[in-house]
Amino acid sequence: MKFISPCFETIKAVDGTLLHLEYHQARFDQTRRALFTCQEPIALSRAIIPPCRGVFRVRVEYCETITHIDYRAYEPTPIQTIALAESPLAYDYKYCDREALNLLKRDDTDEVLIVRHGELKDTTIANIALWIDGEWKTPLCPLLAGTTRARLLAQGKIKAESLSVGDIQKARKFAIMNALRGFEILENVCVKD
Repeated sequence: MKFISPCFETIKAVDGTLLHLEYHQARFDQTRRALFTCQEPIALSRAIIPPCRGVFRVRVEYCETITHIDYRAYEPTPIQTIALAESPLAYDYKYCDREALNLLKRDDTDEVLIVRHGELKDTTIANIALWIDGEWKTPLCPLLAGTTRARLLAQGKIKAESLSVGDIQKARKFAIMNALRGFEILENVCVKD
């Protein structure tokens, strides 16, 4: 029997409220069905009891069932430099084992933008969007279909299409998006090879 790494959801909690929980619940359910063949639902809203005051990063680790929930005060780290990293990496599910992602990181940059066969994918922590021709565009096939990306696509605020390394030069703005940061435009970010 093949070992499957446990997975996790990262959810932002603000003053006791779990943000955009329906998107996390949908991915949690889909992952449990696909990887662990679980049909029995688990309501994240019942399992998670976030602190009443403050902004927290809630990490829910799971396989067939929830195995651990961690609450940490959230402080975003600044991102000013991003390096391109060509990799055949597949990361369709949010696995706890992030070793392959971590190996792509470099000491001389804050983050890496993963590229597969010339197509832009994600950073190690977030989906991306580029402001090109008056609209926000996000990679058609990201490494991981993030919950913030899914929400913004559903709202029509971003558009999914194939993006290449050359599109970075066309972009007037660069943004990252994830459950904790939301949609964050990175001012004066330097993207380098």
